[in-house]
Amino acid sequence: MGDREPPVFGSLEEELEYWKEQAAKHQQSAEEAQEELQEFQQMSRDYEVELETELKQYETRNRELLTANNRLRMELENYKDKYETQHSEACRQISSLEGDLAETTAVRDQLHKYIRELEQANDDLERAKRSGGA
Repeated sequence: MGDREPPVFGSLEEELEYWKEQAAKHQQSAEEAQEELQEFQQMSRDYEVELETELKQYETRNRELLTANNRLRMELENYKDKYETQHSEACRQISSLEGDLAETTAVRDQLHKYIRELEQANDDLERAKRSGGA
């Protein structure tokens, strides 16, 4: 804008009018720039308030999620402890039952053997009775 040479004027009134117009144009440009600046500043403040509000919401949500995460971690640890306790108890019971089963199986096998021996002895007695009594 300021690079141009001012025109040559025929009278003082023409020059005065020219410079008044230039001043009015520059005044108008300055006012428009000031309005744009004020609008931009207001938009920036509004945007900043909006961003602050969003940031607070995200921080609140983040705290809620961290709290929930910690609660779930504690629950998980409790479940792990319960699982370990129950698993150990189940293994102990299984081991005990296996021992009982081995004992019961051994007793049953002994009883089967004893029954066979009794049956054999009975057969021997019946055979001896038939052979001696006949």
